[in-house]
This record gives sequence, C-alpha cells and structure tokens, in this order.
Amino acid sequence: MRIFLSFAMLLWCNAFVFAQEPDWIRGKSREYPDEFYIVGVGSGDTRQDAESRARAHIAEVFSVNIKADISVNKSETLRQHEGKVSGESKEITRSKIDMGLKKTLEGSEIVEVWQNPRDAVYYALAVLDREKAALKMSERIRELDNELLKLGEEADTVSGKVNKLKLMLLQRSLLSDRLSLDSDFRIVSPSAKSIKAPFSYTEEISGITKFLQNDFVIGISGRGPGADVLAQTVTDLFTGRGFMVDRTGGRGADLLIEINATTDPSTQPVGEWYYCRWRVELNASDPSTHSVIMSASEKGKSGQLSVDESKRKALFDMNKKTAFIASKLLDKLTGGEE
Repeated sequence: MRIFLSFAMLLWCNAFVFAQEPDWIRGKSREYPDEFYIVGVGSGDTRQDAESRARAHIAEVFSVNIKADISVNKSETLRQHEGKVSGESKEITRSKIDMGLKKTLEGSEIVEVWQNPRDAVYYALAVLDREKAALKMSERIRELDNELLKLGEEADTVSGKVNKLKLMLLQRSLLSDRLSLDSDFRIVSPSAKSIKAPFSYTEEISGITKFLQNDFVIGISGRGPGADVLAQTVTDLFTGRGFMVDRTGGRGADLLIEINATTDPSTQPVGEWYYCRWRVELNASDPSTHSVIMSASEKGKSGQLSVDESKRKALFDMNKKTAFIASKLLDKLTGGEE
C-alpha cells in the first residue's frame, strides 16, 4: 500500500509539472503565432543564459551573421589628385549590415521565463514582432540604397584608377550586403515581398566586373627565396576575386604589388633543431601618383631537424603570412579594416 501511494504521488507530481509546462517550450506559442511573430526558445542553468539563447535562436533564422560585439563604422578617405577638387577629401563610410540587423534584433523581447521544478533548468521565450522588425529593416535598406547611389556617382567622377577601384569594390561589397538584408527582410515581412532597389543589380555588378577584368591591371613581382611561389599566392588571391594580374614586371599596371623575401638559415643546431629566420614584406603602390597604398611585413623563425628542412618550413610559413598580408590589402581596398 505504501509503495502504491508513493507511485501515485510521483505520477501526480509529474502530471502537475507537465500541466504547468508552457506550450512554447516546444517552440510554438498560441499567444504569439508565427503569422505575427518570430519566436525563439532558449534554456540554461541561469535565467540570463536562457534569455541569451532565446534571442540567439531568433538570430539563427537570418542569413546575415550577427556578431556579439558591435563594430565601429570604418571610413576610407579618398583624395582627388587632379581636377578642381584637388586636395579635397571625400569620406566613404562603410555601413556594417550586421549592426543594422543587430538593432532589429534588439527589438525582440523576453516575454516569458519558466524554471522546470524537476531539474531547475530555466527556459525563456523571446519574440520579435514581424511588422516592427520589417519596418526597421526597410529603413536600413533605404539607407543602404542611398549609400549605393552615392557610391555609383563617386565612382563615375573620381580621378585615378586606384580611387575608382576602391569605390567599386566597396560598392560590390555593399550590393552583396543589400541582397542579404533584403533576404532577411522577406523572412520578417508579413507580405514576404522584397524591397525594390532604385538600380539594377545585374547592371551594377556587370559594370564592376568589366572594370576589374578589362580596365584595371595589377602588376605583381617578387624578389628573394621562394619569390615565385609567394607571387603566385598573391596572384591566385587576386584573380580569385576577379582581378586581372600581370606577372611580367608591371609595366602599364594600375596597381603595383612588390614582394620581398629574405631567409637566414642557421647551421648551428639548438638541441636537435635547426632554425631559419625569415622576413617577408609586401608593398603596394599607385604608379600614377607614386603613393604607397600599403606597406606591411611579417617575420619569424622556423625550426626543423635539418638545415634544408628548416628552410623549407620557412618558405611554407612565409607563404602563409604573404597570403595574410595580401588579404589585408584587399580589406583596405574594399574599405574594411586598416
């Protein structure tokens, strides 16, 4: 009889807990239907963890990556070297799309929190009002459209091919961001319709591609140990992004990239290891103005069990760093991090 009563009490407790469990634990809520809301459910050992995961669950439905830290807008200053505006500077500010979407997600609310009495785990329900979120996104898309129109006008009038390149690469990046943001807008919008752009994507991308492939030449040269390999690494990086590259000395090039490499292998082992010091430097310049766009270098020490192996490892490490520096140059050209 005592065992039966204990079992009955256990069943009653479980039934009580189940009855108290909110419907949204399973990801759907009668009070916040999908037609009007995007919902996210999170769980954790603390209430804060559950709430954070609930908001993160909402973020997962969007295509644009949401970064935890808010990036500060970068600006790239371009100077005219010819014409009436010589000496004036024009700022081109790259808008961070993840910031615009982050602000949209800040409109989400934690509307319910429930703690399971059986295991003390917290559950949180976050909701995002579709109509309000769509309004914020549409405003951001309109701002982006205005930036793109201004960039197009700048690119048509700016002097110097390198300056034009910077503008067009930034334009291409923002066009991609615009597509992603519009895709996210269709997710939250009750009508699920796109916002029509005041320009043709096809024509804009076609114009940028034509400029990169036909009108802008990058001259790449290398000196020192492994120079051909390092120059090929940079060539592959730029051709992969649609650039036309000249490896014959850079005559007539619109952008010059020079790679200088040095190695200093040691014939004296340290323990069982032989080390080879190395240094690689990349210089990018505009031949039309003789101005340096970027100059960066990396150095290190590579160790292996023989002198020859240490030299091979040094070339391998230099190649990795060369790719890293060249990527930084691309970031600079597209208005990314300095």
